[in-house]
Amino acid sequence: MRTFADVAGDDAASTRYRVLAAVRDHGPLSRADLARATGLAASTITAVTKTLASEGVLSEAEELAEQSVRTGPRGRGLAIDPSLASVAGVDFGFRTVRVAICDLHARVLVTRESRLAERYSSDEGLTVAARLYREASAALPAGQGEVVTVGVALPGPIDSGGQRVIGSSVLPGWAETTGVELTETFGVHTVIENDANLAALGEHTFGAGRDVADSLTVKFHSGIGAGLIVRDRLIGGAGSGEIGHFAVAAEGAVCRCGKRGCLDTFASIPALLAAVAGGNEAVELGDVLRATQAGDARTTRIVGDAAELVGDAASRACLLFAPQRVIVVGAMADAGDAVLEPFARALRRGLLPEAATPPEIVRGALAERSTVMGAVALALTASGWLAAGG
Repeated sequence: MRTFADVAGDDAASTRYRVLAAVRDHGPLSRADLARATGLAASTITAVTKTLASEGVLSEAEELAEQSVRTGPRGRGLAIDPSLASVAGVDFGFRTVRVAICDLHARVLVTRESRLAERYSSDEGLTVAARLYREASAALPAGQGEVVTVGVALPGPIDSGGQRVIGSSVLPGWAETTGVELTETFGVHTVIENDANLAALGEHTFGAGRDVADSLTVKFHSGIGAGLIVRDRLIGGAGSGEIGHFAVAAEGAVCRCGKRGCLDTFASIPALLAAVAGGNEAVELGDVLRATQAGDARTTRIVGDAAELVGDAASRACLLFAPQRVIVVGAMADAGDAVLEPFARALRRGLLPEAATPPEIVRGALAERSTVMGAVALALTASGWLAAGG
């Protein structure tokens, strides 16, 4: 297994570790910049990088990092060889499971996806996911290193520290499933996290949140979730991310969590589909999105009212930590302005009137890949190839 610790060694004070950590966190870097970043002598840098290059750990990169001094032919620098190892992300959605395997630069190499029954059990979901993972692993390019870690996104409450699914009717049939069990399923070290939290991590690491330290990502999907990035770190915890279970109506319908009047009962995709159908023949999400794009007044009003409720819930999180940016992801983000405008209106209405700088509100940059790429980022971090908080 080629984790960062396997290659760099466990001693953070060692020259090898310091060089690889600098390249991982800031590279590609020239040898001169490596000397500055690590405080090591130029002769030491030359010797260490020569050894690492001979082992196939470091390779010449076409481009230097933006802050690097451009020395040598065409300004090339040293980077960790992305083919040294692979990581995988697995996203369990409402009716879909998606698998992506990436190299160490998070470039997607292989993807697989399958539909599932609406209320799939853990056994059903894991059986399909394991098959897709095996198929994807077998399709890796020749010379690409094996998968060292799998990150898994689950749509329900997770005890991140304990690496277990919290027993809850929100994710029926998965109670007390653990990262250890999933490690056995995939045959490689596996870590789990809530799907909204990983959507936030995906957008922060690779998408619309890359250039800000503090962001709130709202997943407007089959359930409503939110993930917080504070000072470049994902804020997790037992049951975090579940804003869909904010109570918005004391006398509302009973939610799947057992409480009454939760946001999910008004604004989740199943609730929206039921409202649009109005007791008539069932409608599909695609029908709703097409109707909003065509300007259908009734559908647009139903979607807009739901988006306002989600925006109001998001404003409560903004009052707690004042993010620089709010990112909207999930299938309902595909409705564009029909969702973003009422969402933004309600969010800003919920902020303090004297707030100096309200957060920027944007649509996610990764589309349906936000969560699976967050799972990839989780796997890269867990294996040491992406610095925590980086």
